[in-house]
Amino acid sequence: MALKGESALKKAIQLEKDGIEFYMKSAEKAKNILVKNIFQGLIKEEEFHIKMINQIYEKLKKNETFKDWYTGSGFSGNLEKVFQDSLTEKAKRSKNDIEALKLALDMEDKSVKYYEKLASKTENPFEKRFYMTLSYEERGHYLRIMDSIEYLSDPAGWYFIKQGAMVDGG
Repeated sequence: MALKGESALKKAIQLEKDGIEFYMKSAEKAKNILVKNIFQGLIKEEEFHIKMINQIYEKLKKNETFKDWYTGSGFSGNLEKVFQDSLTEKAKRSKNDIEALKLALDMEDKSVKYYEKLASKTENPFEKRFYMTLSYEERGHYLRIMDSIEYLSDPAGWYFIKQGAMVDGG
């Protein structure tokens, strides 16, 4: 990884830190347990991303060869468990919670685009894989947040789609 990669990694770490800060504040303010749990899970995942980026950053500073395949952060959030745990609480809409989730969508979208841009600019296949892995995981965050917005906006519709309910009367 060239020295220019150092500034890209510093910016990546800052993106992740900004996400953590936003998710912590949003989790504290959340009225709905689902939203609180989503934000708390995202905090853990962004912390894993920082750990991964720091490992790469340390290799860069030591001029070590970037030769490991990164296939994931090692953290696997359990979205279904988060939604199941929220069944005990009625899905109540909170404009503030939904607005916070929409802001989170924007943050995740920016992260996806940034990591895809970094991946497109490198020739090193290991570095490319690392950035694509981060992009993939950020896209997963984006989809989880979209799912949460749908759940809060229309719980019956969300269950209908997720449970694969049939309307044929059978």
